[in-house]
Amino acid sequence: MSPHRLMTATLVIAALAASTQLPQVFATDIPAPSPSAKSAEGKDPAQPAAWSEHQVATPDGLLAYTSIGQGPVLLVIPGGPGGSGYGLRSRFLPLAKQFNIILVDNIGRGRSARLADPARYTVERDAQDIEHLRRFLGVKTLALYGHSYGGLVAQAYAAQHPQAVDHLILGNTLHGEQSWQAQIDGFKDWLRRHHPERWQRVLELREQGQLTGSAEGQDLFGEVLDALYWANRAAERPKSAASGDPRDAMNKAVYFAMLGPDPEWRVGGTLRGVELLPRLKSVTAPTLLLTGRFDPVAPPSVMGEMRQALVASAGASALVFEHSGHRPFVEEPEAWAKAVGDFLQRSAN
Repeated sequence: MSPHRLMTATLVIAALAASTQLPQVFATDIPAPSPSAKSAEGKDPAQPAAWSEHQVATPDGLLAYTSIGQGPVLLVIPGGPGGSGYGLRSRFLPLAKQFNIILVDNIGRGRSARLADPARYTVERDAQDIEHLRRFLGVKTLALYGHSYGGLVAQAYAAQHPQAVDHLILGNTLHGEQSWQAQIDGFKDWLRRHHPERWQRVLELREQGQLTGSAEGQDLFGEVLDALYWANRAAERPKSAASGDPRDAMNKAVYFAMLGPDPEWRVGGTLRGVELLPRLKSVTAPTLLLTGRFDPVAPPSVMGEMRQALVASAGASALVFEHSGHRPFVEEPEAWAKAVGDFLQRSAN
């Protein structure tokens, strides 16, 4: 073989060898297209086209996440259970000026793989997704933000891997079956008192053997309870633009697996028996607890219970947004972004 050919072959072999050492990043590591994105000249920075999409190999299949920004990692776990990170993209975009925002789709949600056995959708298994992602990102520690159901996952992860969490933010979240059942009972009582005709229909369905997980049961609750998530229940709010990808919608298979076949009546499924308050003593990261004054899901009383349980943390602070319900990043976005940004920067100093 001539010296020239020998050198060429050596370079090819070296390149192939080097490629096997790279992190496993798939072809989805490209800017996510938006069906409603504007042209480059009139581009709306809140459109999801600014985000990059990625997938990571895990024992349960591909784990999807989107990212934007530079700086310390802020990993966000969406609510549900069964929700994807798509709807939070525009909400967390203002923080991308200071942080590398990572929105994860836990397995079974969004653009991640689905499980063949729904009984394996658990808080603990979701927490394993976070550890897989942290190792893939190659960071020793990260800041963790859990919204609503995602806060349960954040609590479980921070308690199990305290050395991996440098900041913990629990936004409008609960701490297990007991607090989840309390919000279910509150919704039932509100429906009974304010929509007696719907309540009567719910009771009739139950007599017929149809639980609240049935199609009609979900409609009877969903159509009226959505207003309770806001401080101003009478306000009309335009719905966010659909992603164009059906995978980004709420996955009811995960919802029912974790809450059971009667999710608006009692906690069943894999969330039954989950109680995280006793485990919060293992959390060592500075923690910020957030809720809205009018949040019927995770009211200030529940936030107070979690703050009291965080006795071993490096410092737990709490903030109630006086003009918000369950989504202060929508109703008070500037105050919310400032509170989160200030906490992350102050605690880092």
